[in-house]
Amino acid sequence: MKRFGLEGVESFIPGMKVMIDKLKDNGAHKVIIGMPHRGRLNMLANVIRKPTETIFAEFQGVMPTKDGEQAMESSGDVKYHLGTNYTRTYADGKSMTVEILANPSHLECVNPVVMGKVRAE
Repeated sequence: MKRFGLEGVESFIPGMKVMIDKLKDNGAHKVIIGMPHRGRLNMLANVIRKPTETIFAEFQGVMPTKDGEQAMESSGDVKYHLGTNYTRTYADGKSMTVEILANPSHLECVNPVVMGKVRAE
């Protein structure tokens, strides 16, 4: 039986948050992240700020809604491989979008995926 947890990249999380804040201060509008499995749930929950209720519901194949839950269409992939984004608005009125890309099947492919996404934008 596989077990999932928030283990991984614990010491990386505060540094990532500081880096994002510094990028915002220097005029950046968006951060795009590509990463493997280890620590991905931690990044989704603590940096991207994806609600843990949503993460847990996706593991069960449902999506929480205001009216309850609805079944998700299967993507054929592990749910935490999916990408998501979050836009944070700061007190100074500036905003920063942080996006974690969907995890490719072969982890060594993540760099070209990120480079392609960044170049396209």
